[in-house]
Amino acid sequence: MVVQVVKAPVAAFRTGRRVALIGRYPERDPALPPYIPNLGLYLVASSLLAADLPDLDLRIWDDPLGDPDMIAAEIEAFDPDVIGGSAYVWSLPALMHIIGHLKTSDPTRLVVFGGPSARANMLAHMPFAAMIQPDVLALGEGEITMTEIVSLVRRDTETLGNVRGLAVRNGPGWKTTPPRHPAILDDLASPYEAGLVPQQGLAVMETYRGCPFSCAFCEWGEMDAPRNIRSVESISAEFAAIGENGRRTLLLVDAGLNLNRPAFVNLAKAAEETGFLKHRNLICEVYPARVREEHVKFLDGVGNPHIGVGLQSFDNDVLDEVERNYDEARFNTILGELRSVASLAIEIILGLPGDSPEAFRRNFERARALPFALRVYHCLVLPSALMKRSPKEHALDYDPVTLKMRSCLGWTRESLAGAVDFVHEQAERDGGLSGEFFWVFPSPQSSRQSVNVLRS
Repeated sequence: MVVQVVKAPVAAFRTGRRVALIGRYPERDPALPPYIPNLGLYLVASSLLAADLPDLDLRIWDDPLGDPDMIAAEIEAFDPDVIGGSAYVWSLPALMHIIGHLKTSDPTRLVVFGGPSARANMLAHMPFAAMIQPDVLALGEGEITMTEIVSLVRRDTETLGNVRGLAVRNGPGWKTTPPRHPAILDDLASPYEAGLVPQQGLAVMETYRGCPFSCAFCEWGEMDAPRNIRSVESISAEFAAIGENGRRTLLLVDAGLNLNRPAFVNLAKAAEETGFLKHRNLICEVYPARVREEHVKFLDGVGNPHIGVGLQSFDNDVLDEVERNYDEARFNTILGELRSVASLAIEIILGLPGDSPEAFRRNFERARALPFALRVYHCLVLPSALMKRSPKEHALDYDPVTLKMRSCLGWTRESLAGAVDFVHEQAERDGGLSGEFFWVFPSPQSSRQSVNVLRS
């Protein structure tokens, strides 16, 4: 018997350096601010510009309300050689629609997707599986990866297979290359210093990447290089560039203010030396079990700090299912300390595997009894989280586009839909906001004006 091995043909792509980068913010959502810059997209753009690539012609499309057909026509007129898409759960449908037009008109354009939804398991869902697919997925950090792709003098599937940190389209499947080493954060060009970030919305900044925890519902990823942090000098320079950009509110996108101590020490020192945060708003997450006196002191020196406290559930049995835990005594003590220096919002998740309608209702009522704002997130089955890490007994059923949980261990479709209706009704009753993916409730002592600190 003769076994014939059929190899996927080697696809060749354009070699020019006309690059289109596409981002898309969620459409109007009552629970979200009008616009938050896509930091990843602008970091890729600034990295490409800093690489001083010959003949580079770079343009960015980052319009939250632009019609996909109109955007596709504008990009078509630009005629890019390489197209980079920032793929999130809210942007992926529009991105797939846009690249369908662009690849149909010229299949030799190279399409690279990066971001949390740039994953083979996500694209295997309908309707995406039936659509024209990107050629390459940048897995993990994309700044150096995209720069290396654009710098290539030959672009074919064989050559791309030698670039680290990719999944390259290989016939009906994907070929994954070895992982890329983490980028040195201090070496990345600043999009604020380059003048690329629009002068609207919030300023966005990171001091480290990854997370020391591996909660099953979360897509932060491992902290591969905990010592790879931004220096005091780098943070101070970013503060200055953000100030020139005119932003009064800084969103810290680190996994938590207090989950990487060297990064926090540098942030605190830069803030003290520059005075940048004394009269500004700061939005960040805090992990309650790791709050120390130094964190409280730092927050006390910020003009207007808004802290999200990711509890997810008061029930340790539920948290065990998603690799999380909760220390009630420690939690209550920390809340008191943080409350003295910052505005707090407790965060819980609706629809976690192992939870139940009754337990969630108890958690909700308990959270609403606290003197803090509350954010309730609809559990999402994210590509690098529950979608690949949930055991079979969780019996996940979720929307393939929005990724919102529809049923799972502890939840029937009817009971989860009923809980969603309940939270909607409570938000309307309490003057809260109902969004596509989460709900925001004001503190019992506050006015509706403070219901969404992201709008400050």
